[in-house]
Amino acid sequence: MEKIKVMIVDDQYIARQLFEMYIKSSEKYKLVMQVDSAALAPKALKGNPVDLILMDILMSDGSNGLSAACEIKKFRPEVKIIAVTSMPETSWLTRAREIGIDSFWYKEASKETILQVMDRTMRGEFVYPDKVPQVKVLMIRRKYRLISAISIRSW
Repeated sequence: MEKIKVMIVDDQYIARQLFEMYIKSSEKYKLVMQVDSAALAPKALKGNPVDLILMDILMSDGSNGLSAACEIKKFRPEVKIIAVTSMPETSWLTRAREIGIDSFWYKEASKETILQVMDRTMRGEFVYPDKVPQVKVLMIRRKYRLISAISIRSW
């Protein structure tokens, strides 16, 4: 059985390493390419055999995974795309569906592992969360400094 070819698009090195670790732990998947910018993803994909893309949405260089996914779906509609993010932005779920992104996974808040979502997506399922994770913001004052912390909780 031929392995499913995966491309990772994420600007964060640690995230790419974690995805790579998951992919290498599975007998079903083979990592064929990593790109650190959504802006580079469509060109990198051209001429390369890829079945599935793990696409981060917001990149530090200002590029956007949703825009890259939209472009990719125009010339390679058969490629499955899973949008992945840490940001609980409601509009991204709607936009991802409009584009035709196959699945959507929250890095810190999803109950399913990325491999479970990959398996379901490759079986033809559209895997989307029911709602955006809740965000809890804490503000702590210490003498003359304001310290804030944000945490994302699962639904």
